[in-house]
Amino acid sequence: MTTDGRPRPDIEADVCVVGSGATALFAALLCARSGQSVVLVSPQAEFEPAGAGISPLLAPPTLGLLADEGIEDALVQDGQPVLGVDDHGSAGLLSSWRYADHPGTARTHGLTVPTGTLVQAALAGLRGEPRATVRTGEGVVAVEQDDSGVLLTLARTDGSDAATPVRVRAAYAVAADGRNSALRDLVGISLDVSAFDRPAWLVVTPAVPGREPVLLVRHKAPSALFTIPIPTRSLAVVWSPDRDQEEALDQGGPAALAEQLRQIDPELSGWLDEAKDRVSPLIRLNFSLWRAASWRAGRVLLLGETAHGLHTLGGQGLNQSLQSGASLARAIHDSLSSGDPSRIDDYERIRRPHVEQLQDFQWNLQALRSYSATPPERGAHEDFIDVMTALQPELAAQLALANSG
Repeated sequence: MTTDGRPRPDIEADVCVVGSGATALFAALLCARSGQSVVLVSPQAEFEPAGAGISPLLAPPTLGLLADEGIEDALVQDGQPVLGVDDHGSAGLLSSWRYADHPGTARTHGLTVPTGTLVQAALAGLRGEPRATVRTGEGVVAVEQDDSGVLLTLARTDGSDAATPVRVRAAYAVAADGRNSALRDLVGISLDVSAFDRPAWLVVTPAVPGREPVLLVRHKAPSALFTIPIPTRSLAVVWSPDRDQEEALDQGGPAALAEQLRQIDPELSGWLDEAKDRVSPLIRLNFSLWRAASWRAGRVLLLGETAHGLHTLGGQGLNQSLQSGASLARAIHDSLSSGDPSRIDDYERIRRPHVEQLQDFQWNLQALRSYSATPPERGAHEDFIDVMTALQPELAAQLALANSG
């Protein structure tokens, strides 16, 4: 015990980040590089290997943040550049734009990259920081807080009870352990989940020869087709059909998908037939949004999917999580360096309204929630152009203040 009666910690640090994914690792890296001592606690025994996982789209603003930390170059070899977006409606082209058309954009392209590659790049950076410690195969089983910090009790996640629990005391703890966060539940923050009422079906196919590498939407209401270039010269095809077509997809697989696409994208339909031996199985996707009731409980802060979840449209889930990691790291630095704990409020004040506005946009999009046959009047990505091409202004100001200091 300490002199004030608190349990004595085994490890002390400024920040303890709990999570195994890219968001947790990036936030921990930023904290370490801003001068904090950091412990990253991964519930997983192993980190996702390079080249593994899904390949989300990293938008230019996020790539700029990663480049600042020396991470971007490690992603390029495994990544697939995406030049922009074409949105087609029932009567023709609704909107078309390229990253290069937007002055001041950090990059002239986005990049789809395997999550494992991003994880390994961030992990390599974190392990190179002398004030950072990485622990694996441990989860948080108890939390105690007071006005000056958090005491986390860790236990092995492999079911072994032989090891003595480890106690970590930190000024701040960051819950970045995903939608089913144990740390969030331990501090009593609830999660509100809203499910979209229409599913989609996904296949991965070799890229259609000769097509420009853009995110392509064909929304012929009520059906909607989304395709995006991904690494290894492939294409992710996401199809939201009319209700009466759904059973055929469950029963018929990629062949049924090719048939349904014949009227909306005949070239892709023919390519799916031609490349059928190289097309992945058809997977049904169900989508939802979720919001934590608060992004903070005392000195425990929520980050990424622990705090929020977005639909895949617009590719903002990982982007917003990584950008929030930059805001959180700055708020922690400001709070600790100034001795003013109210500075931690900057994180939720800046980021939460922004993310929830994006969620509201998604929830109200016809292509995601409605089987209405009314032709769309706007491109599905028009409300996302700003966030796909530039940082949130309030976040940019927060980070610029950090850099000027």
